Amino acid sequence: MTEPLKVLIVGAGIGGLTTASALARIGAQVEVIDDKPEISVAGVGFGLRINGLRAVREIGMLDDVLEMGHPAPGIDNYDSEGNLLSTMSYGTQDEGLPGCVTMSRVAFLEMATRHALDNGCTFRMSTTVTDITQDDDTAAVTFSSGDQAEYDLVVGFDGLNSQIRRDYFGEKYAPRPVGGVAWRAGLPNRRKIMQPIICQGHGGKIMLTPLSEDLMYMVLTVAEEGRPRYDADKMAEIMHDRAVALTGGAEFLADALEDVRHADNVAYTPYSTVWVPYPWFRGRVMIMGDAAHTMTPYLGSGAAMSIEDGVVLAQELDKDQSLLDAQLNVMKRRLPRVRAVLDRSIESMLEEFDSVTPEAYRARIEHLRHDEPIANEYANRLLRMPY
Repeated sequence: MTEPLKVLIVGAGIGGLTTASALARIGAQVEVIDDKPEISVAGVGFGLRINGLRAVREIGMLDDVLEMGHPAPGIDNYDSEGNLLSTMSYGTQDEGLPGCVTMSRVAFLEMATRHALDNGCTFRMSTTVTDITQDDDTAAVTFSSGDQAEYDLVVGFDGLNSQIRRDYFGEKYAPRPVGGVAWRAGLPNRRKIMQPIICQGHGGKIMLTPLSEDLMYMVLTVAEEGRPRYDADKMAEIMHDRAVALTGGAEFLADALEDVRHADNVAYTPYSTVWVPYPWFRGRVMIMGDAAHTMTPYLGSGAAMSIEDGVVLAQELDKDQSLLDAQLNVMKRRLPRVRAVLDRSIESMLEEFDSVTPEAYRARIEHLRHDEPIANEYANRLLRMPY
């Protein structure tokens, strides 16, 4: 009888937790570690489009996602005065799935943790890897607790600032700032919006995304060089002032902007990207998700790309082939797809930020009115492609 594959996943985020269930469902023994004392995540909400929904369906999480989430058929684009420019669809409802579902990040992590535990995965919190020694048959891991264990495969899903990437792939793949920042806050859904709203401002945008009938979150994105530090007690007021500057003080969204003043969960995130070229493995050590390919959120697919990674890894490991062949086939399937999404997400960010001067702003508005729906349809078709 063949011994089950033993896999260590480093990082209990969206990608790590979903991959744990994907691997456990093919019979692997999976252990998950994280440096935090409890499972948590920065940010308020996120969305899964058709590709992400397909992936969570494959690992048995779709019903929970549909129950906790809010289906969003598309996005309405407005100018800063509140004039509707265009409505962009998330695409046809392939296979009976919504085009997009938005949900709370924390609620998703709690659900994914339950699934991992139900699938037999084990967890160690407040734990890091201090050393990995490989031979032809195993990867021997030493933990920060001092104890050791052997695995067939170690997978780093430890995010933008991945320790596994730094220690086993080198500093040359460190995150690179891309000149944009996001301000986020959870707010009451006073408008009872049913699908996301984007307001294009002067040099950035404001996006409102419903999480439920009563709750939404706001994301404000602007170009900003450097990494300034802000007083935590003043974050809500700073976000409010940034939003007012984008809209030029117009009445459109004024009610939501006023709610920002009273938000106690404002998060500030400078955008950085990571791209690790072929291959994403060094022997029995792999990196996936944001550890290998952090992207800007402009296609709303960073989380979905991480979930796809884990599903594809499980599919290849479930085949009658060597570990190396499985890893090579994962790269063959993932590298071109992830690169295309990463590139398009950066292009979209730069197009948005090029709207500071009055002339550039007017050009951006015309783009959103006439050209952006076609660019969006390209993204829809890209994401609907098989992974």
